[in-house]
Order: sequence, then C-alpha cells, then structure tokens
Amino acid sequence: MTSPSLRSTAAAERQALVRALRQHGPHAHTLCEGWTAHDLAVHVAARDARPHLVFGQELPVVGDAAREKYKTFEKMDFEDLLDRIEAGVPSWHPARSRAVDDAVNTVEFFVHTEDVLRAEELSLSDEEPADIEPADTDPADAETVGTELQPRRRRAPEAVQRRLWQHASRTLFLAAARKHNRRITFISPGFGSVTHGSSKDPMISLEGAPGELILWAFGREQAADVTLRRH
Repeated sequence: MTSPSLRSTAAAERQALVRALRQHGPHAHTLCEGWTAHDLAVHVAARDARPHLVFGQELPVVGDAAREKYKTFEKMDFEDLLDRIEAGVPSWHPARSRAVDDAVNTVEFFVHTEDVLRAEELSLSDEEPADIEPADTDPADAETVGTELQPRRRRAPEAVQRRLWQHASRTLFLAAARKHNRRITFISPGFGSVTHGSSKDPMISLEGAPGELILWAFGREQAADVTLRRH
C-alpha cells in the first residue's frame, strides 16, 4: 500500500470530494452560493473532461457552444457524475501527470470538499444544540476526523496541507491581499508565514492551518477557522 505521505495530494482530495458528495446527496447545499451538490459535481466533471466548457462560457464566439455542451453535463445523473469524477481526467489531459495534477487540482478539490462538508456544519450551527454523531468517514480519512466541538469537520492529511501551503503562499494569498486592500501576514504554525500586500495598506495577520487560510482567501470567511488580528 502506498504511504499517505507519498500519495498524490490531488488524487487524495479528489476521492475525499467524491465521498463528501456521495454522502450528502445531489440536493445538499454547498458554500458555493446558489449551487447544490449536483451543481458542484457538474462543474468538476465538466472541468475534468472539457476545461473550456467551464472557462469559455463568457468568451465571444465560442461562449454559446460552450454553454450548450455544459448543459449535457447538467442533465447527467448524479451518480454518473461522481463516477466520472472518481475516474479522473481523460488520457490526453495534462493533469494525467502527477505534478500537473497536484499543482492545478489539490487546492480546487480541497476547497470544494469543504464547500460540501461545511455547508452542513454552518446550517447545524444555526440550530439548537443536539446530540450529533460524527459523520461516517472512509478509512483513508480515519486520522483526519474533526474535533468534539466540530464533529463533522475533517482535517486534511499533513501532505495535503503542505501542498496547500506551497501553492497558496505564492499566488492565492497575494491575490487575497490585493482583493481586500490590506497588507496581510498569513501565519500557519508548522508550515511558515508570508506577507503580501502594499506597505501603504492597513495591516492584519491571519493564523490557522493552511487549508483554513485558503478557505478564508477564497471568500469562505464564515466557514474558515482562522484567528484575525488587526495591527
């Protein structure tokens, strides 16, 4: 059996996403505004099979054709979509290379997995406290189950967290600082720290696990477990 530390991080998060979607079902809410789990599965399956169908819909000339073909994925059965996602990209796809796959998909699949899992968590937090059993998890996630206070929150394996930090610290956190017009120091104990943004902007610091910082940077502030400090 392959050691978890040697597994492709994108492949690990792909399977985590499939498990989350399958567990919660096609009608479950997600953190992607206006999207159900089925909508999210359509997005991922189309992105895998025909990236231009996702990214080309707003382009002139080709946009209409892209939107029409995207509709074919929208009409697919939920389980068929999950089977496609689980199988991975077609043989010609650049992401068949582990290096490319990890680079372009680890963050994508991590965020979308949490989009499914944490939408339920947020809805539960708005209800009266109840006796909640931890969600069923795959044996591969056995060491990443959430805390007593957050029974449905998983923790991604360290190899995934390191990959998330590697990618986000270079580009995503820079984009987040620019978006918020802040000079932001991102701190993740055990992984590192990095500061982005103009020295003229107000400064804040954010501390948390790499995945939590990424969720914040992606606009999932309400769902992200981070500590924010203003300076």
